[in-house]
Amino acid sequence: MSASPRRTPLEGAPYPLVCALLGLALGWIPGFIHGPIPEKFNVLYMQGAVAVWAYYSARMLVGFVVGVSVWPRAWYLRGPLCGFLTLLPVTFIALATPRCGFT
Repeated sequence: MSASPRRTPLEGAPYPLVCALLGLALGWIPGFIHGPIPEKFNVLYMQGAVAVWAYYSARMLVGFVVGVSVWPRAWYLRGPLCGFLTLLPVTFIALATPRCGFT
């Protein structure tokens, strides 16, 4: 009796699709723990809800960017690099906001 090879659930799925779906799912985790608070931006007469969605969309975009990029070739280097580049613009928003960031 020969054992048939085990098939993983996502074995036939395209790599960019898997990364995009993981990015969409995992992008919500920081928001459940502690995400940006809209009221911090509302005090500064900014649209706090829009600023918060900028953070969420950037987090969810990381998985897509990792999936469609080809450089660097090693995925374990590509993930942090794409994450850094994708989240850098919204980081500047946090650093420019009083009572948020370094101050």
